[in-house]
This record gives sequence, structure tokens and C-alpha cells, in this order.
Amino acid sequence: MNPSSTDLQLIRDLLAAPALHWRTFVDRYASTVIQVVQQCRQSQKWTLTAKEIDQVVVATFERFAENDLEVIRRFDGTGSFNTFLTIAARRIIIQELQDRGTEQRLQSALRDASSERLQIPGVS
Repeated sequence: MNPSSTDLQLIRDLLAAPALHWRTFVDRYASTVIQVVQQCRQSQKWTLTAKEIDQVVVATFERFAENDLEVIRRFDGTGSFNTFLTIAARRIIIQELQDRGTEQRLQSALRDASSERLQIPGVS
């Protein structure tokens, strides 16, 4: 499936003038990224609050914006842009959620180790 002329025009505009077209890009594709977060959450059996979902969506768009829109620039114009974006978002989201999980496990382990060393009453 070829990308729609609307998608192609938005991508061209975004790459030519990111500051002017970033908001339009986010508005157009936010629902796609949110849907990918939900699918990843369900398939990986992660429990996320609404706030955490919002944070993952924001982190995904931040990654899209990094390095002068490097991820978006990789789209070669063949196939569906929505499919391209879904795959790119999925990779970013899974990495983000794995990083968050690792960070939470580390914080929990450090908290447990600290409370044991300090023998803090009431902390288990």
C-alpha cells in the first residue's frame, strides 16, 4: 500500500520545517502511538497507569524528534507510512518499557538492600 498524499505532504513539510509542522504531526499520529502502547502493554502483560502511558507516548515522540527527525527520515516513501510509524513506535515503546522495568527493579533492589543494611523498622 502506498502512502497517502496527505501523509507524504505532512512528512515533506515536517522535514522541511519541523518547528512549524511538529504539532500537526503529533496531532495526526498520537492515536496511532497510543494504540501501539496499549497493544505492547497487553502483549507484554505490563501494568501501566494512565500517567505512565502518557509518559511512554511522550518519550516515543521525543525519540521521533531526536537527531533531526532521524526515525522519520528513514521512511523511504514506499509502503504505508502508518505501518512504518507503527513498527518504529513499537520498537521504541518496547525499549522504553524494558528500560523502565529495569530501572524499577534496580530501585526496588536498592531500597530492599538499604533497608536491610540500615535495619529500618517497619520496612520490608
